[in-house]
Amino acid sequence: MADKKSSNPFMDMFESFGSNLNIPSPDLSKLMDEHRKNLEALQAAAHVGSQTSQELMAKQRAALETALADIADAVQEAQASGADPQAMMTSQMEMAKRSFDTTVKNATEMSQLVQQGSTDAFEIMKNRVMESISEITGNKKG
Repeated sequence: MADKKSSNPFMDMFESFGSNLNIPSPDLSKLMDEHRKNLEALQAAAHVGSQTSQELMAKQRAALETALADIADAVQEAQASGADPQAMMTSQMEMAKRSFDTTVKNATEMSQLVQQGSTDAFEIMKNRVMESISEITGNKKG
């Protein structure tokens, strides 16, 4: 029975062809290093996104707590004013104005927070792409 590990002329021909062309083998350690850098950039961008989400949730929680406190204050004021419709209407209008102003302020802050987080995450990814391009063009010149 023929030994399967013996020389296979077909495979020998391809090995010879490849070695005759002097095809460079990939530098696996360099390739792994570049992928590690890509993963680190993705991780940093995800971390920025996570921090942004946590800050956003904290601001939303604070806004909700403020709104609930305002409602509680309005109820207490309404009870304290008795059945005077004019005082109740004034109190409700003041609460509505404070609520509207707070909502606008919070929405502005939250949109700025999201925008800054997105900008920071994009900047991390952009820097990695630019670094990658520099590495590629630097390797071709060298």
